[in-house]
Order: sequence, then C-alpha cells, then structure tokens
Amino acid sequence: MSAAARLLLVLAAVVALGGLPSTASALPRMTLMAGSRCSNCHVNPQGSGTRTEFGFYSMAQNGATTWDKLGWQAFHDLSDNRLFDGRLTLGMDLRGQMAKFGVPRWENGVKIDPERQVFPMQQNLGAAFKVAEWLSVAATANVAHLFKKYAGQTPFDGWVRIAPDPELPSVRVGMIQPSMGIRHDDHTILLRRNPFQPALPLFAPNWNELGAEVSYEGMHWLSIEAGAFKADNLSKSCAGSVKADDLVFSGRLTLWPQSLDLGINTWLGGSFLKAGDLTVMGGHVGMGKTYWGSLIGEVLITKTAAKQEVMSALVHAAYPLYDWLVFEARYERSMASKPAGTKTDETDMTAVVAGVQFVPLPNVELRPEYRLLKNEAWTIGQWALQLHVWF
Repeated sequence: MSAAARLLLVLAAVVALGGLPSTASALPRMTLMAGSRCSNCHVNPQGSGTRTEFGFYSMAQNGATTWDKLGWQAFHDLSDNRLFDGRLTLGMDLRGQMAKFGVPRWENGVKIDPERQVFPMQQNLGAAFKVAEWLSVAATANVAHLFKKYAGQTPFDGWVRIAPDPELPSVRVGMIQPSMGIRHDDHTILLRRNPFQPALPLFAPNWNELGAEVSYEGMHWLSIEAGAFKADNLSKSCAGSVKADDLVFSGRLTLWPQSLDLGINTWLGGSFLKAGDLTVMGGHVGMGKTYWGSLIGEVLITKTAAKQEVMSALVHAAYPLYDWLVFEARYERSMASKPAGTKTDETDMTAVVAGVQFVPLPNVELRPEYRLLKNEAWTIGQWALQLHVWF
C-alpha cells in the first residue's frame, strides 16, 4: 500500500474516534447537476444519511484513482450497500476537520484568534430495512453526541415510512427533522444561526423532533412536505421563543422546472416553520447542468420573541473540473436587530468560503477551504481542511 493510502486510513481512524457533531447531508448541487431528487440517492427524502442502492453505486468508483490500483480489489468490486436480498441497507458518514474553532477574544485590548484544532465532527451510523414494498424503517445513530453536543441536538433520528405508491404521498412518523429550506452538509452556515451569538445555532446540527411529515413527489416538477412535531429539542436551542409543550408546524414547496433540450435543471421554492414565538420564512432557488456546475441561492427570515429579527442570505456556486474535483465558493450575509431599551441593537455578519472538493479514492473526500468571517467588531480569516469518509 502506498504512503498516501496509509495516511488516509490513519486519518479515517482519527475521524472515527468521536467528538464535535455535525449533520450528514447530501450535497444540494448534485440534484441540480444530475436532475434527480435527494430521495433517488438517499433513504431520507430530505437527502441525508444512508444511501440507496443507486446513491451508493453512483459514487462507488468515483475518484482520482480507484482501490484496485492500490491492490484492494475487494473494495473496488463493492458496488452495493445492501444485505438480505436488498431488504437491509447500511450507511456510514465519518467527518473530521482541522480549523480554528470559535471566534476572536480580547485580553488587555489585544485580539487573540482561536487556536487551530484537529477535531472529529461527525460519526453517523445508519440502517434502513424494507418490511414490505410500501413499508420501511430507518434510523441513524449520531455517535458524536456521546462526546459533545449542541443544545437541541439529538443522538439519533429514526422513522417508519409508509409509501404505498411513488405517485402518492408518503408518510414518515418518528424522530425526524422538519423540512425547511435547503438541507446543507455544512453546519457552519449563517442561515441557521443568530449573529448576536454565532457560536450558538438556532437550529442545532442533527436537530430532530418527534412527529410526522407527509411528502409528495408524484409529479417530476413538484415536491411538497408538511409536518407537525413536538418542540422539545427546539425549545433548548431557542429558549425564550419556544417552549417544550409548543408544537412545530413546517412546510416546504419546491418546483423543479427542467429543460431537457438544454440539459438545465432548476429549483424554485419556499418554506415556513412556526413554533411558539418563533417564525421562519424562507425561499430557495437553484440552477445547474451536468459538467457545467450549479448556482444556489437561499434566504431565511427568522423572527423570535422580544421582536428580534434575523435576515440571512446565501449564494453558493460549484464547478466540476472532473467528477472527483469540484471547485466551490459561498457568500453569506446575516443581519439581525433587536430592541434594547429606547434604541435598537443591530449586527451584520459576513462569511466567505472558497475551496475544493477532492475525491482521491472512492468514498474518501478531502475538502481544503479558506474561510473568512467578519462582523463590525472583528475579522477572522483561516484555511481549513475536512476529511469525509462514507459508506
């Protein structure tokens, strides 16, 4: 085995040890470039966690090199993540990062940036079982929850799904995340954070609630999700605006216009979430084409108790030089205001992220990035590196 392969395996072992949590999600750009929905590649129709047979196979031999060239023929030939005649589907997502974690602080008038750390972000193990053609169960364990967690985060998600026919609505009941906007794979995005307290997300990574959601994808140009949930976990990250005995109501509608002649795929949609004194309204748009890349935009307006309002916007662009090498850039801005006696406090935060998604071997991704985070009081710029290993 080459030295590079040994290094990747060692890093993968480090990632698996446990630590900071994150979300295991699909990359939104993939749906725009391929013209397919998240549910084509993931057991979760929102697009996260355990991959379907198609989702696993489509990435099984995608890399700058392949396992057989390193002498690991068994890995190269592995093209299915299912057992027991396809009834049991297995999945895994391990992710670690090297970065400066936190925000600057001041000592005696001197600005001190956070220290660079190497820390695991995500250790998710998932499985789905098909009981019948119309009935399945699925669950994902968030092992990182045992080491450190955000307020409102859950150690697992899981549900029973009833899907009688692809052209009819399906129902999921269990511990699931209400559908809202785009489900990104990076939990540092500003959209779901409060810029007055950027280290404390309004919606925690791996946030889930007990409830039920109805999904409809019966027409290729339309998808709808609507659900009702308890608010036990949201009340922990949004204390003061949401109580544990409140209910969460959410809905999302997305149109999927396509130009088959030009090979262009687009989104156009909106979403809402209401729980207690918390109201979230959002809109999302996207356009993509195979081998050309994708462009995504999203806006969220969040209103909490005490008349606090946050308006956040994101623009994300991706360009694939090869299937295994994708350049990406993201710009975000989050503006917030809240009453403070006779005046109004305001803050404005900007984030710029640029990097590369590099897949040296199938199911192994390296993501070097440069990150710039700025508000009216400080600026922090840094390079970061992520390692993602999945199954």
